[in-house]
Amino acid sequence: YSITAVHTPITNWTVRNNRNDPQILPTPSLHVQKILAIYPNVVRTGDKVKRLPLHYATAASNASFEVVMEVFEAYKDGASITDPVTGLFPFQLAASNDNVEASFSLLLANPNLVFGGSKVSEKKRKRSTGEA
Repeated sequence: YSITAVHTPITNWTVRNNRNDPQILPTPSLHVQKILAIYPNVVRTGDKVKRLPLHYATAASNASFEVVMEVFEAYKDGASITDPVTGLFPFQLAASNDNVEASFSLLLANPNLVFGGSKVSEKKRKRSTGEA
């Protein structure tokens, strides 16, 4: 199994199990895998407004679960960084684009994000007895 050579233009990328097999157009997640293999630090690099690739992946209505998870797996800390454009966490962006599976998976990776990213105290609050 291989993806075409690194220097091959993205429009010509294909997948095959061996040289004699017919060329198969890759799925979007295979494109992402190849880009991450060539440029592994791209997932940690924000653009001019400091948006990460995970923000773009989760904000895209056409991004598949597989693509979102490829980007997430490459930089898990990105799930805890709010999108500078919307102020939302990646799990919220995914949910707003009906990518419920990605949203749930991102949230499972860091459930504290439900509380705004803060740590939840494990101590129980004392209840007031109502006596003064």
